[in-house]
Amino acid sequence: MPFDGFTVAAVVAEINSALSGSRVERVNAPTADEIVLNLRTEDRRTLKLCLSASSNIPKVNITSVVKDNPVQASALCMHLRKHLNSARLVGASQPGFERVIRLEFSASDELGYPRAEFLFAEIMGKYSNVILTDGDGKIINCVKPVDITTSSKRQVLPGMAYEAPPPQDKLDPTVTTVDDFARLCDTYGELDADSFFVRCFRGFSPLMSRETAMLAGASGKPVKEHGLPLWHAFRETVGRCRAADFCPCIVYDGKKPVDFSVFEIKQYGAGMNTESFDSISECIDVFYRERENSERIKQRGGDVLRIVNAAEAHIKKKIANIADDLSRCDDADKYRVWADLLTANLYRIEKGAASAEVEDFYSDDGHTVTVPLDPRISASANAQKYYKKYTKSKTAKTELGKRAAAAEAELQYIRTVADALGRSETEEDLDQIRQELYETGYASKMKDARAKKPVKQKPMQFCTDGGYTVYVGRNNTQNDRLTMKDAGRYDWFFHVKNAPGSHVIMVVDGEEPPAEDFTQAARLAAYYSSKRGGENVDVDYTQVKNIKKPAGSVPGFVIYSQNYSATVTPDPEEAERLRVDKDKK
Repeated sequence: MPFDGFTVAAVVAEINSALSGSRVERVNAPTADEIVLNLRTEDRRTLKLCLSASSNIPKVNITSVVKDNPVQASALCMHLRKHLNSARLVGASQPGFERVIRLEFSASDELGYPRAEFLFAEIMGKYSNVILTDGDGKIINCVKPVDITTSSKRQVLPGMAYEAPPPQDKLDPTVTTVDDFARLCDTYGELDADSFFVRCFRGFSPLMSRETAMLAGASGKPVKEHGLPLWHAFRETVGRCRAADFCPCIVYDGKKPVDFSVFEIKQYGAGMNTESFDSISECIDVFYRERENSERIKQRGGDVLRIVNAAEAHIKKKIANIADDLSRCDDADKYRVWADLLTANLYRIEKGAASAEVEDFYSDDGHTVTVPLDPRISASANAQKYYKKYTKSKTAKTELGKRAAAAEAELQYIRTVADALGRSETEEDLDQIRQELYETGYASKMKDARAKKPVKQKPMQFCTDGGYTVYVGRNNTQNDRLTMKDAGRYDWFFHVKNAPGSHVIMVVDGEEPPAEDFTQAARLAAYYSSKRGGENVDVDYTQVKNIKKPAGSVPGFVIYSQNYSATVTPDPEEAERLRVDKDKK
């Protein structure tokens, strides 16, 4: 999953093509390590430029993904707004073919005098950063301050002069000559060609290094045997980059994205399939979409995730213990038979005997049965003891059955919370889940569980191609309110069959929607569920008047009758297209 020098070059080319001359309308910071610039282009379009310094997903691209912004902007965000609002983007550049993007802005100070501002996005894994400097290169602010205790080589702090990241002991491929290349081939003649480019040149990822070696027909072979073909392949790859001849694509293993590149990827052969894109930014959005959401939930909902995981583990252990207890209750009928046999043979059993051989009159052949006895008590007392064990086991079996059913229901509830957590889009979503867990007793010991009152959110809103409004609940609490309070009696309710998922309501105002609208609503119910990645997902649907919520049931739990079922395949692109509240995410 490389964000290598070639990807940076493609992003820079796209920024210069689409955003040069655009004006900054607003600066947002959805997370502590991410900046989004809303830019108004010269042709009056508004585009979003995302600069992420996340340790796990560092990236820069023109994004179509809309994210929720905190109610209170961070100090960094406010500082960036002060310096960049209304500034004009002059252009982007890539110094030395490194994984650094330099954005130059033309701004004005408080008195209206022109000034230059620079924004550096350093895409370097856990060392990624976004740094704002003035025209003289003095650092104004940054996403990740670096002091002497963090790094003795390079500090990044407001007031200090900006220094580029320490250079690698590699050549810039855009200025490498044939003589330079020949010297490297002599030096690293024994090296595998697959590793040659990533070892010797800046900006090459392992993926691009292997692909270039394959282009030269030298995969897995020593460099010294293929010097000239490697030079031609190298020159072709770098030449395409200089000419901005990019063909962004994602490589999939089944449906799972495993790699992306700015050029065609052929090294995987027929074992994997690829999807091409017109834009590197779109390619990056699609590739990181699921990873970014799960990463955001990990960071911002870590406390909730720990509670849900602990609760699920505890309930599973409880169910296993109940199953063990139930297996021991299977002997209940045996105890009753032993008690009956002892009672029928009291006169034959000697006092103090440790066991009794008696005929089993319940069997067809009347075979004898050995019944263990407690020699300290009489045969009659032994019989009564077995009757008591029978009664106790029978009662326990009934109670354990109830406890098992309750534990299974509790496990299903926790899984609905986990599903809602996995689909959370905003901090408010997480706050509502925290509040739900507090009210149901799972988060009662969580620090400051009620300190932050959740903002009352509206459900997600969609519009089918037929013009019908569809609402999708974000969590169990919202599911209850949507279905049991907000929906009309003759609106349609959709829910994935026998799995956690959102309540989906299609508002029809007494009309009968076309079949395609029902299908689109069903696909939304499948997508916003735990089966969103599957195919041929069963979805139940019925009118809201058929929905009932049992008294005392957990949030989100309802029962229904007179339902229909549809089998659909979730479609994320359709869900994105039909959504009408994107800007409120």
